[in-house]
Amino acid sequence: MTDTATAILVGPLAAFAIATVGAAAVAAVRPLLAAGLVELQKLTGIRIQQAAEDKLDAFIEDKVGAEVATAADNLATASIPAGSPIIATIANAIIAEAPDLLAKAGITPDAVAGMVHGEIGKWQASMTSVAPAAATAPAATAQ
Repeated sequence: MTDTATAILVGPLAAFAIATVGAAAVAAVRPLLAAGLVELQKLTGIRIQQAAEDKLDAFIEDKVGAEVATAADNLATASIPAGSPIIATIANAIIAEAPDLLAKAGITPDAVAGMVHGEIGKWQASMTSVAPAAATAPAATAQ
């Protein structure tokens, strides 16, 4: 037979012990999990690769922005196919100036041209055509 008084007394103590042990286990495991995630990121380079990709995206955006700014019509109306010399020029400049960044991001030089082409498309979509200034005829001189 069970002693009812003992069972009533032990019930809350058991619940308290389970909650305390559970909280202690969570408190002990959390730092281990965090340390494990940090080590996993170091081993896989996930965070480093994302940072390199972000820098590369900003670099490409700057290069394309500079090209768009110097173009006569902001490239707003130009049709730029994938094999365009403009894309090749920008991509080659990026490959030459940032080989370490490409390596860290895991981006191949062939993929850079595609990224440049996409960025030009973004710029073109946000641009409006700039009409060139009208040429003025020289004033006629009286003779």
